[in-house]
Amino acid sequence: MLVAFAGLFLNVRNGYGRINKQTKQGEFNINQNHYESMKLLPKPKPKNYWLSSKTRKVMKLTSILVIAMTLQVSASVSSQTVTFSGKNVAVKKVLSVIKNQTNYVFFYDVEILKNLKPISLNVVNAPIDKVLQQTFADQSITWIIEGKTISFALNAEKTKSPSTVIMQKQIKGKVLDDAGMPIPGANVKEKNGTASVQTDVDGSFSITVQSSNSILVISYVGMETKEVKASSEFLSVTLTPQKQKLEEVLVQVAYGTQKKKTLTGAQASVTQKALEDRPITSLTTGLQGTMSGVTVTTTNGQPGKDGASIKIRGIGTLNNSNPLVVVDGVIASMSEVNPSDVENVTVLKDAASSAIYGSRAANGVILVTTKKGKKGGVQVHFESNTGIQNLGPLPSYLPAWQQASMFNQAKLNEGTSADNLPWSADKIQKLKDGSDPYNYPDTDWLGAFYKRAALQTNHYLRVSGGDGNSQYSFSLGYFDQNGNVDGLRNQKYSSRFNINSKVSEKLSVNGNIAYQYMPTQEPISSYSPSFSSMLKLLNRISNTVVNQYPNGQYGYVGDGNPMAWLDSGSENKTIANTLTANIGADWELVKNLHFRPAVQYRGTSSQRKQFMEKIEYFSQTTGAATKTQGPNQLYQVWDKNTYYNLQALLDYKLDLGENHHLTFLGGATKEYSLYEYVSAYRQDFLNNELTEINAGPSTGQKSEGYSNDWALQGYFGRFNYNYNDRYLFEANFRYDGSSRFKGDNRWASFPSFSAGWNISNEQFFEPVKDVINSLKFRASWGKLGNQQTTVNGVATTYPTYATIESGEDYSFNQSLAPGIAPNSGANNDAKWETTTATDFGLDISVLNNSLSFTVDYFTKDTDDILMTLPVGEVYGLKAPIVNAGSVSNKGWEFSGRYSTKINDVKLDVGANLTYINNEITDLKGVGPIIGSGSITFQQVGYPINSLYGYKCEGIFRTSEEVANHAKQNANTAPGDLKYEDINHDGKIDASDRTYLGTYFPKTTYGFNIGATYKAFEVSAFFQGAAGVKANVSTMIGQIGGSSSKPTTAFLDNWTVDNPDASFPRLWTSYKQNDPESTPSSFWVKDASYLRLKSLMVAFNFPESLNKKLGIANAKIYYSGQNILTFTDFYSWIDPEVGSNASIYSYPQVVTNSIGLSVNF
Repeated sequence: MLVAFAGLFLNVRNGYGRINKQTKQGEFNINQNHYESMKLLPKPKPKNYWLSSKTRKVMKLTSILVIAMTLQVSASVSSQTVTFSGKNVAVKKVLSVIKNQTNYVFFYDVEILKNLKPISLNVVNAPIDKVLQQTFADQSITWIIEGKTISFALNAEKTKSPSTVIMQKQIKGKVLDDAGMPIPGANVKEKNGTASVQTDVDGSFSITVQSSNSILVISYVGMETKEVKASSEFLSVTLTPQKQKLEEVLVQVAYGTQKKKTLTGAQASVTQKALEDRPITSLTTGLQGTMSGVTVTTTNGQPGKDGASIKIRGIGTLNNSNPLVVVDGVIASMSEVNPSDVENVTVLKDAASSAIYGSRAANGVILVTTKKGKKGGVQVHFESNTGIQNLGPLPSYLPAWQQASMFNQAKLNEGTSADNLPWSADKIQKLKDGSDPYNYPDTDWLGAFYKRAALQTNHYLRVSGGDGNSQYSFSLGYFDQNGNVDGLRNQKYSSRFNINSKVSEKLSVNGNIAYQYMPTQEPISSYSPSFSSMLKLLNRISNTVVNQYPNGQYGYVGDGNPMAWLDSGSENKTIANTLTANIGADWELVKNLHFRPAVQYRGTSSQRKQFMEKIEYFSQTTGAATKTQGPNQLYQVWDKNTYYNLQALLDYKLDLGENHHLTFLGGATKEYSLYEYVSAYRQDFLNNELTEINAGPSTGQKSEGYSNDWALQGYFGRFNYNYNDRYLFEANFRYDGSSRFKGDNRWASFPSFSAGWNISNEQFFEPVKDVINSLKFRASWGKLGNQQTTVNGVATTYPTYATIESGEDYSFNQSLAPGIAPNSGANNDAKWETTTATDFGLDISVLNNSLSFTVDYFTKDTDDILMTLPVGEVYGLKAPIVNAGSVSNKGWEFSGRYSTKINDVKLDVGANLTYINNEITDLKGVGPIIGSGSITFQQVGYPINSLYGYKCEGIFRTSEEVANHAKQNANTAPGDLKYEDINHDGKIDASDRTYLGTYFPKTTYGFNIGATYKAFEVSAFFQGAAGVKANVSTMIGQIGGSSSKPTTAFLDNWTVDNPDASFPRLWTSYKQNDPESTPSSFWVKDASYLRLKSLMVAFNFPESLNKKLGIANAKIYYSGQNILTFTDFYSWIDPEVGSNASIYSYPQVVTNSIGLSVNF
């Protein structure tokens, strides 16, 4: 700009131009007598002329353009139409009117407007280009509109010959990216012409071209250049990412970014495109099936408690195997992130990618980057969708009369005489015909308890923008998910603010703050106080029990009536708050050496209030109270977790010549976390309206409180070497000290090394590079740690210490004194769990980068797993925590993507596949270790938490089969399940139990297909799992009295008349066929499935409608979630049930929503 003004000054100094006095704001009249484009006669050169004419021309034109751009930016916005009426008026008069009524500025030589013919003009609200066309229709003047600037010059062609006049045309339009967002600063140029402009902050442009046959060339850095014909007065142009430059894309890595083409670690990522326009309830569920090596399971559809879990490259430990989640640099939880805020999610899968996080990275790292502000004007984005949640598969229970009949049959099988059966034929008939509905009912408990549909809404507003110095983004979100049960609801109020500001050329500061307020409520009963216990009761109570009598009183049996609890005021309310903040700076100390300090904070707190009313049941005939469930009781919990992290980084980039590129990163971090817990309990309140702790009597009261804290200090570094983008090397190192361990075991080091070879950059590869565009080999090795100690499912802050408990009274002088005592042994030698990981990978792209895929083979071995081993009774205490286990994960990953365009259809297809083999390799000679419920076990040579039981060989059909088989039980008879004698000792006992499968899928996969055609978009996403088993023992129901009910799985049961049945003979108390007391492969089913996870159909508003509405762009869309499932599993049970497969869980839901997305 200074050069431009200098050029202008030199021209004025030498007498070759004159800037007249400014006549109006935004107007300059430039008189340049030797401006050759005006075809005026030359003037003799002055004596001090020293610049060439070509140089002067360039400098003059540059000066004009600089001033034009400057004034264009500063011009205020006003009306863009003109109203004027006049006869035989001077052209200057018309220009004066235009200046007063619009925000356009003029540049012209005062000489060229002299001697113009007067004109007559009559326009009302006419566009500026139409007014100019009429004004200069018969004049020898040409005009050009560039942005908000109008320039005039003599039209040489007009002065020569009217027959050679070329009619100019003004074109307006907008340039967008493939997501529909405006692209500011895009270049719009007339091909083979001189006209050229740039788009403004909302992507709009205005350019005057020679004719409607002109070709416009639109370009932008990183985008494919596009040519369009100027055949329309308004053009909407969409630019797509430049395929040849995809390898230049920066990807997220630990503590920074890196070019994708120089990446040597194994990682995967998804962008906002994979998450938007979907009615997902959490970020975790949104990632399901989107990346190889990442296994996400969602075991139910309960609002706020969907049981979603995420594992990276298998289960790495017997303890806490959840990955580390880092959101904008702060360690956080996936549940705290609004999916609409997400810009990118990157998963670090191997040691090379994650070792720099050291003791936190053994289970992988998930980096979540939220949306930031960009240079340009204010941009406003709003989206809203409303969905209907319909219940997925529900258990298929038999009607009451069949339940009663099967109860009779089970009693007969167990030896009850026909005269003593619980249900007579007359009573069964009444159940069947409904003639006495209150004494012999057929209650549809599921229909009474569940609503078939529930509302889900999501609203999101984001304002962003910035200039060259500061960029900002602020968002608000509201999510409301009602359950398909009255009183079940989850809400999320979220806000996030990001800012980056340049203080000076060397210093910038940045900050991000996020807050989430999440109230959740659910109904509850005093029967094992929780909502899940209500679901258990709901799925056990028989259809033969009445729900509610005409007088409003509830029927009762066993543990109560779930509808009585649902209709009471009993509820469990939780309010959770989360605040995270990260304040940092980037200070360039010397060239390429940056110091980046940061202060991070995360605070979470929750308040839970659990009130259970006293419920009374009355006799239908006498009206007297027959049963009371209570007393009423109140339980309140307050807990808080506070986390601080002080962090300092130094990074340095060094280029040695053109081919050698080195980067160094070093840093230190100090973390501290404090957890505090307080609870209080009282009961026997005067009534159900008093729900405050101090309103209850002190008798029976309970209170509890505790706190724990931990600290972690770490030092880390990274070194990268890149030779000509061909040979790549990276080394990472982390040295951590944890307060959880003692002595020499407190500190540990975690190194990693990786290398890559971009073979496609070799000279010998050139002949095939047109076919194979890029080819890279990768390899990595490293060690990781785990200090997130959760042993036997219980969080353990200090695994080296013994635990103590109160209530251990001591006798002194024959009187008891309160005291405490240890209840477990200590182990000062406990140390870190360590994981050693290797990876070999291949990245390739072909067909002009339209087709790309990645293949990885990996191993992940975890040693020194913290656990407890069996001890003798003489030990006197619970076993101490020791380093005893080892686990191995090995597998393959594949991911690919193909994109193309066929005429007006753009097609994008992606797929990923993961195979993992998980195996316990060491338990220090102990095993099998039986899990809870005797259904799972830990054993060397098998996966973690494998299903465990007898191998079923079928059903005994005859007495001869029973006699010739290994002895099972004294009561074994035809119709019973037949188990394999594994050890061939002639009897069936616990030593014959064996591995029956794994609930963790060996293979997971996902694939998506998306297409756009003009204004329409459609995308479908499928995900699935294979090689996964589920134990259905609690899913199929039970035979029994009023607290049991069977499903349709029991229909084809064995009887003398049905000896070829697929289901064993019925039972109640007899345990031979009971799946809970005698688990076997008969009850373990293949739970593989393929699911149409999401479907989206969208319509983008046409540009003409956007213009009328005053918006940048908008679209409306339909989106569905969990739409179709293909499986050989039971049709009435969702296959994605996980290890705790149970009909006592809340069912999955199918969500269909309509949404609107608008950009302003």
